[in-house]
Amino acid sequence: MRPFSLAIILLIALAGCASDTVLKDTAQNEYEHAKRLVNKGDYGRAAINLEHFSSRHPYSRYTTRAELLRIFAAYKDGQYILSETLSERFIDRHPRHPNVDYAKYMLAMSHYRERSGAEKDPTQTMLAIESFKRLLKEHPQSSYAQDGRRHLHKLYSTLAEHELTVGRFYFDNERYVAAANRFQVIIEKYQTTPSIEAALYYLAASYAKLGLKENARQSAILLRHNYPNSDWSGKAAAFL
Repeated sequence: MRPFSLAIILLIALAGCASDTVLKDTAQNEYEHAKRLVNKGDYGRAAINLEHFSSRHPYSRYTTRAELLRIFAAYKDGQYILSETLSERFIDRHPRHPNVDYAKYMLAMSHYRERSGAEKDPTQTMLAIESFKRLLKEHPQSSYAQDGRRHLHKLYSTLAEHELTVGRFYFDNERYVAAANRFQVIIEKYQTTPSIEAALYYLAASYAKLGLKENARQSAILLRHNYPNSDWSGKAAAFL
């Protein structure tokens, strides 16, 4: 090979190395800049800055870090639909990533923040429950598992409150069969929630209104046996 040709090849190789270094530095600089924005609490700008990071640096070691950082930034900025979408995308793209449990946790938390009160549509509550259950099933040793269990209990309590609210609406409107069905759901599915005591009382009251005196008595006995100091137990004495 002639020296001139060899020189050209070396120049091209060096240029390639330089280019790789520039790309690496650019990716790192962009990522570090976004981190600084997050640390300052400027979550909205950080999320925007990271929007096209993956397409600009598809092979960078900072790409998955940037994806996770953008999930966090969007979530902290209150953009829960975006953080939900980004979390789902990360889970689909990187199912075996060491931090995929974090993406699953953030997906659950995004649904958790989007949920409505007990008297409204429980769709997001149900989605949050399913997401937390998935996290606990697939990553029981995750550092996010304990917090997931705590939120899961709150979500079950919210669903129980929803059933109680609907059941009391039916009861107040003299639709006692529909009311009893709602209270029965709480007793069967949400026994560890604070709504259980009121549910047992209203179930007894619904049975009494339907003329099912023995069913009413059994519900009242169950209430007084399990929650003897509850105010609802005192009210249920009328059904014994």
